[in-house]
Amino acid sequence: MKAYNKLIGSIPLITIVLLSLLGYTYSAWKDEVVISGTVEMGSLTLAFSTRESPTCSEYYLNPNPPPERIEGEWGGKDVGECNAYYDPDSLITDEHTGKQGYKVLIIEVKNAYPEYMVHTTFVIHNIGTIPIMVYGLDFSGEKRDSEGNLVYKLVAKSWIDQYGHIIGEVYEDVDDSGDVSPGDILIINLRVINKFAPLQLDPCDEEKMEIDLHFKQDAEECHTYILKFSLLGVQWNKFKE
Repeated sequence: MKAYNKLIGSIPLITIVLLSLLGYTYSAWKDEVVISGTVEMGSLTLAFSTRESPTCSEYYLNPNPPPERIEGEWGGKDVGECNAYYDPDSLITDEHTGKQGYKVLIIEVKNAYPEYMVHTTFVIHNIGTIPIMVYGLDFSGEKRDSEGNLVYKLVAKSWIDQYGHIIGEVYEDVDDSGDVSPGDILIINLRVINKFAPLQLDPCDEEKMEIDLHFKQDAEECHTYILKFSLLGVQWNKFKE
């Protein structure tokens, strides 16, 4: 009898425990917390500025000190021709700032010959909302004959010298490998002047840059060299990675 009473007496406690457990389980399945909000991501957008068009001019180096540039062709020649412009199909708009810029700079040189020199100026612009570290230029190009037919694609290699200047060499891609390899013909020496790499560009900031092209011994008249450049940049705090 005592055992029976103990069992009956424990039923209310068991019931309370069960209801508590069931109630918790029900609550766990039915209760929910809804958190709503908006996350605004920044934009990393580097471009050539629409504010100022690029310029291209011929020059030669003064044979007497100081070694300054003199506009025009050596000896009063009027053989070569150069033109620089932004590819209209590369126009972009930053989604956050609404600012526009071009992704591709094109330099066209006609009738180049050995020792022919070209000076190009352009303006780069951070049209996004995040500081950018500019560390170089990407390159592609073509050599075409007087009829406009492709003769060779152009490839390049570049490096940063001890002073922080970007130096490069452009080759005719004889074996069509897509990269500089033995047998390719060195056609142009390239130098980004008066600027140091890497270069930090904050949002809205612009920077004027200049490129010198020096055509080598194998440059051919009656041909057109088309050089295309795009900018290389990375988020400012990710550059070392």
